[in-house]
Amino acid sequence: MLLKILDLFKERKIIGLSDLSIYFKTDKRAIQGMLQQLLRKGYIELLHTECSSCSEDCRNCSFADEKEYYRFIQK
Repeated sequence: MLLKILDLFKERKIIGLSDLSIYFKTDKRAIQGMLQQLLRKGYIELLHTECSSCSEDCRNCSFADEKEYYRFIQK
């Protein structure tokens, strides 16, 4: 599954957590665990987005996972 996620990143470059969950028909928590492995290995990075309604980091927002995007890092 990690290789499939990585292949999708190579194709699309930037992908949101919600999009990955829908694409792979997998729970967001399971996808987050796999993304953490790819983060640790340096294949992807988390993009920090700001909320247009509160102008703060959206980690505590009820829509946080909708704004959680990752970017593929070319090696």
